Formats: sequence, C-alpha cells, structure tokens
Amino acid sequence: MVKELVELPKLLFICRRRSADMKKREKNYEILRILAMQMIVCLHYLSKGGALAAPTGKLTATGYTAWFIEAFCLVAVNVYVLISGYFGIGEEAAPDTKQIKITKVLKRTIHIFIQVWFYSVVIGILFMVIGLQEFDIYTVFMYVFPVSTEHYWFATAYLLLTLLMPFLNAGFDRMEKKSIQGILGCMLLVFSVAKTVLPMHLPWDHKGYDAFWFVFLYLTGAYLRRYGVRLITNRVRAVLLYVVNTLIIYASFLILHALYLRTGMLEDFISYGYSYNFLFCYLAAIGLFLAFQSNPKEGMPATCGPVLQTISGATFGVYLIHEHVNLRYLWPTWFRCAEFAEASVPAFLLHMVVTVASVYFVCTGIEIVRNKCMSCFVFRKME
Repeated sequence: MVKELVELPKLLFICRRRSADMKKREKNYEILRILAMQMIVCLHYLSKGGALAAPTGKLTATGYTAWFIEAFCLVAVNVYVLISGYFGIGEEAAPDTKQIKITKVLKRTIHIFIQVWFYSVVIGILFMVIGLQEFDIYTVFMYVFPVSTEHYWFATAYLLLTLLMPFLNAGFDRMEKKSIQGILGCMLLVFSVAKTVLPMHLPWDHKGYDAFWFVFLYLTGAYLRRYGVRLITNRVRAVLLYVVNTLIIYASFLILHALYLRTGMLEDFISYGYSYNFLFCYLAAIGLFLAFQSNPKEGMPATCGPVLQTISGATFGVYLIHEHVNLRYLWPTWFRCAEFAEASVPAFLLHMVVTVASVYFVCTGIEIVRNKCMSCFVFRKME
C-alpha cells in the first residue's frame, strides 16, 4: 500500500494524459456539459450582477425577465452531476472478485483537488501581488484550504462525492432494479418532496448545496443510464418535462410574489422554488438530461472530436476561475452588469448573452493553457 501511495502522483498524471485517447466520450453529453456550465455562468451573472431584484419589491419588466431566465438555468448544477452519475457507473456489474486499488479510487479525487487548489492559490497570490487583496490570515487559509473552507461550495460537495463513488458503484452494481427504485424513492421523499410540500424551512435542508444531494443525483444518473424512463421515449417529451417543470417554478414565484404584495405574508417563501433540491427543479433537470440522450433507433452516439472534447474538458476550470472569491463579484463590475439590470429587456438580454459568452470563453482559454502547461512541464517529467 505504501508503494502504491508513492506511485500515485505518477499514475495519476500518466493515466490522465492517456485517457483522452483511450476514453470515447459521447458528443451529445459533452455538448450538454458545455451548455450546463454556460447556464451556471448565467446564474452567477444574474445573482452577482444585481439583475435578480429583491422579490419583496415591485419588479420591472427586466426584473421579471431575470427571474424567468433564472428558473430555466437553475437545472444546470443538477444536470452536471447527473452526467457524472451516468458515466460513473457502467452498464455491467463488476466481478465480485475484483479488488479496486487505492490508486484508482483516489485518482479522480486527487486530480480535481489539484485543479481546485491551483486556481485558489494562484489567483489569490496574483491579487495580493497586484494589491487588489490585502494580506490577512483568514484569506490565506481560504486560498490554501479551499475544500475545508468551502471556497467553492460545488467543489467541496463534488470532492466528497468522488470519495463515495467506489461504494456507490459497488452497491449499485449488486442491487436489483426494485431495490434501487426503493432507495431512490426514499431519498427523493427525504431530500426533495418533503421540502417541496411542507410550508416550513427544514433544519437539515441546504437547498441542494451539499454532498448528500449530489449522491442522490449521482445515483439518479446511474439509474437513467441502466434503466431509462419508460414515459420519456423521445426528445419531445423530455423537452416538455424540462419546460413544464421550469414554468411551474417560475409560476410559484409569480403567485407568491403577488400574494406577498397583497398581504405581506410568506416573505421567506417567494423564491423558495429556486432550490436545486426542489422537486420541480429535479424533474426539469431530468428532462433536459434526457433531451440530449441518443435515440437507440438512431444508433450509438458519435464520439466527440478533439476540439469539442477540449472545450468540454475545460468546463470545471471555467467554474473555478470565474467563481474565485476575488473574482466572483469583480467581473460583474468589469462588465457593468448592474447598469444593464436597470435597462430595457432587449438591452439586458443582449448584454447578458455577450457577457456570459465572454466570461465563458476567456476562462475556457485560460484552462486550456493551464492544461497544456501541465502536460508539457509536469507530465513529461513524470514519464
């Protein structure tokens, strides 16, 4: 075991470099991964750019539009984790005698941690050097310990998920369909249905910002890969599932907002539906996910080309860059997002599209350069 731990970094880097050639990635889901990250950037544009006006006040046409777009983009995080579950668990059960080595168990976790740590520290040091961030011990701890301090909440939850993946995979492979359905049903009741129907804030509810919800999404993605959904047999039904449930989220906002303006009641519940673990958000995410699923009658999906694979592989880097603690509220000021939040609907929409596209592609370029540098200076030395 000691030898394996010593060899782990070398195995990690070599396997990662060769995986791009060995692993066939489906074009449709790589496109969905890119779309999901663009939607996440859009969510941050709306929330951190000041476009989401306080739901307790009177909203302008632009304000209503912003909350409408927020509802349609809300599924992005759920979709991202569903993809991990879909590809994380194979269709065939692993042999009972197969032993999983620690190098394989920790490879994904260590790779993600290195990426998170790199951006947390490097961007933090850069801001201190140019004088945009004063030195203080708490900030330094946030840079150096990004997982423990939840510098990036998504990265923390996802890293915990990667540590549980071997157990989830082994258990899923050895359970029958009815048992899996029972477990998923119970988890859905506890983590989603309860918070959706009960008119109160539950003490354990973190709105989907936690590893427990990610575990449920991961298992859902695995279930969709192996069994699918009988009622969703084509893309039209999948898109309808996505659109209808998204509209329900927005409609709940409109109703509660109007009710509050009339009575002053239910202030804390106006935007309650805008949670990742809200039942209709979960169903909408499944709809969007299945809309990108290949039709068996059309044959197997084509593997993605090198350009698409490179762009898709940079999506997590996009998140780590634009959501860094020193950048998450800075780039909206660079693009003057707050000013356009008060503009007309067409001007607001045009600015949002240009800003989201600019942030996404700039961050993608930075991540691609980082990958190339790691390949040239680290991988070559490791080999």
